[in-house]
Amino acid sequence: MRTLAIEFNDAGIAVADEKAVLGVEPGCAVVERDKIVTGREALAKARLNPRQASNRFWNALSLEPGSAGSEIAQSAAELAFAQLDSLWKRYGAGADDAVLVVPGHIRGEQLGLGLGLANECGIEVRAIVATAVAASVRPYPGHQLLYVDAGLYRVAATLVEQGSEAIVGSEQSVITTGLASLNEGFARRVAELFVRATRFDPLHKAETEQMLYDRLPAWLEQLRAHERIEVTLPQHGEEQRITLDRDVLRSAAAGFNRALVQLIAYFRQPGRSVVIQLADHIASLPGVAAELARLDDAHLVPLPPGHAARSVLLKPELVARQQGEVKLLKRLAWREPPAELPTGATAAPPGVAPREAPTHVVYGGVAYPIGAHGLVVGREAVDGRRTIVVADQANGVSRAHCELVVRDGELKLVDLSRYGTFVNEKKVAGETTLKRADVIRIGSPGAKLEVVSLEAPE
Repeated sequence: MRTLAIEFNDAGIAVADEKAVLGVEPGCAVVERDKIVTGREALAKARLNPRQASNRFWNALSLEPGSAGSEIAQSAAELAFAQLDSLWKRYGAGADDAVLVVPGHIRGEQLGLGLGLANECGIEVRAIVATAVAASVRPYPGHQLLYVDAGLYRVAATLVEQGSEAIVGSEQSVITTGLASLNEGFARRVAELFVRATRFDPLHKAETEQMLYDRLPAWLEQLRAHERIEVTLPQHGEEQRITLDRDVLRSAAAGFNRALVQLIAYFRQPGRSVVIQLADHIASLPGVAAELARLDDAHLVPLPPGHAARSVLLKPELVARQQGEVKLLKRLAWREPPAELPTGATAAPPGVAPREAPTHVVYGGVAYPIGAHGLVVGREAVDGRRTIVVADQANGVSRAHCELVVRDGELKLVDLSRYGTFVNEKKVAGETTLKRADVIRIGSPGAKLEVVSLEAPE
């Protein structure tokens, strides 16, 4: 018996069987004279005819006419059906049934609509499984376990509870950012570099704009291995050439990365390390690994493309066919043995003396000494105490939010707030010891203070 798994994510719809990932294609469609083109073929035409292109139909699945786009007569469901039908015709030959792997935000009516589309395509659905547990193949004893993924219009993190099975815990999404806006930011930044270096604006014409978006994924992949690369685009029969630096695109992704870090921080439990499973859509982005590497007691596990679809079939007998109504499964047995990772903070190597305690915090470009009497950080000045006032970042900031004190030769942070204080995006449980280069965040999106040491002049 042959079973396929189809992972629904508008950033990349993956199809897999028990042996391998068979294909991954973007959730994109273009309507050409009532003919619907989907996947990579559609993506290669989307900038040439943007009014007849859509990449929102999976995110806003609906039967309402025009729900796929303001100038597209078809509904979002019609475009989704066209893509699903194309995928099944391409990969479904000889398959007896399929497991649908869906993100946690798909519920209720959209879930039923997706199941109906599968039935219309002639797909016998064995089960529907939440992506987070499909992707979590092994437990990590002694650690928290998170699954983090992004679509075109959201980024989401799911806490995976670890018992005898992987179980979906709480889920959080940020719907103000996603891979669509991130890629547009990358494209604009690259276009600015071309304009500055050559006076050629690739966004001025649809043809060169399409070329820019076509080549962008390969450039991002190259920047994972190289600090800078040379890239070209054609203009009037000549190749316009610029040098693209990894840090340039990393800065364009700063807002996205900050939202990602704060999303992860929401789940952190004081005193526990965390394993962060990063879906390929996120792990492949420039700067993400560097941004997450500064989190305390965090272990990153980058996942390959189509991982959830492939992993749900590692032991297909564990995904039993449902009797009667097909429901969303939010728990699944582990398919691989437990992983062993170190717990707690990393100790200094033998013979290496610990650094002296930091002496200052930097806020707004000014270094503030802690001093013998400590320092308060908050929304208002505290009578009789030295205070750093962050009134311009008052959302989620208490009057006296936290206190910095030197005790027993160490710099301590004491949380005094109603809202919580974060160090390296890990929530402080009452009190914590600070070290050099730690970053304190209070409020949301927050004011940040960096912990430093300044040596006195001789």
